[in-house]
Amino acid sequence: MSACNVSIPFTGSAQAFVQNLKTKVTAQNGSFSGDENSGTISVSVFGATLGGSYTINGQQIDIVIDKKPIFVGCKQIEGYLAANL
Repeated sequence: MSACNVSIPFTGSAQAFVQNLKTKVTAQNGSFSGDENSGTISVSVFGATLGGSYTINGQQIDIVIDKKPIFVGCKQIEGYLAANL
């Protein structure tokens, strides 16, 4: 399985953006480890794990999803993240 690479621009401070990301991940009973530079995330989706890492580059978050259910495509993940972050 190849990784999904997603880049999403954001406004405001990286610290505030990452805090919002952490809140959303943990609200879904996921795990979050990181800061305003980089980190890892993991959440359960339909009983399977969706996980990966992120890096903040200026006003953009670059996410690499390297663990996902086979039935979930990269475009679905990208659309969801773009709409919810």
